[in-house]
Amino acid sequence: MNGMTWVRIIAGAVWLNGGIEKLLNPEFPTQFADSLAAGGFVSQAPPFFRGFMEGTVVPNAELFAQVVRAGELALGIALILGLLTNFAAVGSIVLSAMVLLSQGGVRLGTGLGTPEFININVLVALLSLLIILSPAAKAFSLDSRLIKRSPGLSPLLANRRSRRTG
Repeated sequence: MNGMTWVRIIAGAVWLNGGIEKLLNPEFPTQFADSLAAGGFVSQAPPFFRGFMEGTVVPNAELFAQVVRAGELALGIALILGLLTNFAAVGSIVLSAMVLLSQGGVRLGTGLGTPEFININVLVALLSLLIILSPAAKAFSLDSRLIKRSPGLSPLLANRRSRRTG
């Protein structure tokens, strides 16, 4: 396996770990809803994202908790197996951005806090961008098997043109 395959697997493992933690905690949806009701996350969100949090997420907090749990599990499994890798990596970027925004966005050491530019959400989003751009990230994957069966999928799944012989 090449290095980019390991990057894909590690990014997937981060999501899978988060999803499994939430799956093993049957109280997670209630805890998530209680945290939001108490102002957690909402008060930290940037103003442009706060409206979404208040109007959509908070009233449907337990549903969003289930969606986050399922999303983390699905992203983790897809990235580890290399199944629809580009789509999973886009989902990884979107979910990372949503979590990052709900936590107040990127902070560059303003006030008394330490610089927090690189946190796990930024790191996973950057790794996911590399996964999208790198054909090598799809080398040891279920996508590569799909491409062998249907070479026309190559540009979509592996960022490469299919090689035609004959």
